[in-house]
Amino acid sequence: MKEDQTAKEGGSATKKIVQIAVTLAALVLALALPVLSWFISGEQLLAYAPVTSPEALYIGAGHRDIVKGTFEDIRYLYFNGISANEAYSDYVFCVYGTAISGFNLQLAFTTNNQFEYEIYQAVESTEPSPGAVRYVTHEETPAVYYYSIDSETNGGNPLNGDFLNDIEVDGKVLGDPTSRLHGAAYGEYTYVNPFAEALYWQSDVEDPIPGDSTTDFVVYFILRVKTNGKKSNDRETDILCISAKSVTIVE
Repeated sequence: MKEDQTAKEGGSATKKIVQIAVTLAALVLALALPVLSWFISGEQLLAYAPVTSPEALYIGAGHRDIVKGTFEDIRYLYFNGISANEAYSDYVFCVYGTAISGFNLQLAFTTNNQFEYEIYQAVESTEPSPGAVRYVTHEETPAVYYYSIDSETNGGNPLNGDFLNDIEVDGKVLGDPTSRLHGAAYGEYTYVNPFAEALYWQSDVEDPIPGDSTTDFVVYFILRVKTNGKKSNDRETDILCISAKSVTIVE
């Protein structure tokens, strides 16, 4: 009985020390060296738990170099090349991060222009190919990369997904002013232009895009903007937001 009690006390003490050690570890940089030396020489850390890198998820434009740790800022995702003379215009962006097993993409855009958007998973190359998106990095010594639709992912088709708040009004797809998303965005405000009501689209939550739960990763995408014959002299502004949401993929 005494041995059991000793074991319980020992287990309790270990648990307390671990908790204290974790608490002190956050403060250790602010403490003087002699205090840190005492902490180590006192051999107070009887147990520890492995700590993984915190999750990190980012969106960039174009090339991401994992080895160098460089990336192209999302502000370099320019849309000034959209032409009404073409059926569509393609742009490259990437999602990169650490310790993310999977993620979903989301788009939010106003309908001032009746553009249509599609997202394809892409592959990067240093060699040009027909239809590839050309991207020039913004490094001190610029490099050129080319991005093509990945034919092996989803059969080369756009990512599957659904709108969360779409309605059709006079043949145009608009944001539903009665949806919960309207209330979250505008609250009690009632003077909302119907074309300023954002549409929200999300890639298929049942089929998240794989990341890497242990190391850095990068996944490239092509955003296709279909102009639907929009006249080039029409200066209306369309706001587009891209976001990525991490999810856990269970094997």
